[in-house]
Amino acid sequence: MQMMKRWLKRGLIMPAAVICAISVPITTVQAAPVTYSFTGNFDNDPVNQYSVSGHFTFDNATSGSGGVYNNAVKDFSWNLSVNGTHEYTSSFTLGSNAVTIANDKPLLFGGSVDRWALVTEATSNQLLPQGDPPVDHIPFRFDLRFDRMGGGLFDDTSLQDPPSLASLGIPDQGSARWRLFFEDANGNPAAFVGSITNLTAVPLPTAVLLFGAGLISLVGLGAGGLRNLHTSKV
Repeated sequence: MQMMKRWLKRGLIMPAAVICAISVPITTVQAAPVTYSFTGNFDNDPVNQYSVSGHFTFDNATSGSGGVYNNAVKDFSWNLSVNGTHEYTSSFTLGSNAVTIANDKPLLFGGSVDRWALVTEATSNQLLPQGDPPVDHIPFRFDLRFDRMGGGLFDDTSLQDPPSLASLGIPDQGSARWRLFFEDANGNPAAFVGSITNLTAVPLPTAVLLFGAGLISLVGLGAGGLRNLHTSKV
């Protein structure tokens, strides 16, 4: 027992909590999924009767090549409001999805673009009547693009956060666009399209941040114990 006390006094034994903390990979905190919320409008809506809102989540640790990161999308929602009243929601469903990053991508009609794009399969528990006479449709795909003509957004095609709307140079050099695709019972397609007017990063939950801070603190305590080990004299 006396020997154990001498070891503790000299810092030769780290607390069990520190040992456990060191064994937990810090990268699980750093690579948490990233969520953004957005609002937007509709094309060809001069009286601003329609508005959209929603969010998307992607895993920034997804591996890929050539700027294509398959299965990076983890969640999304798209909400339609008419005259300020919520009317319809489309949401994420399992299937093919990707985030793509383009750096100085040549365009068909000349010039180049830097682009951050997301595409995912979509669904809803609501049918949406369209046309005259109205025919019921259901969504099957959602995508969005953040473009800056002439480049200047990215240095490479690594997976990264979407650019701010201010950095796009809207309306002169860039655009931020969304699309939601539908089909009827016979597979005939239709689409809603519009612009994104606001994009905001959603902070990580406080519990996650506190957990990460706690790990760092415990590792720091462990490092202090190691320093005591190196400086102690027998």
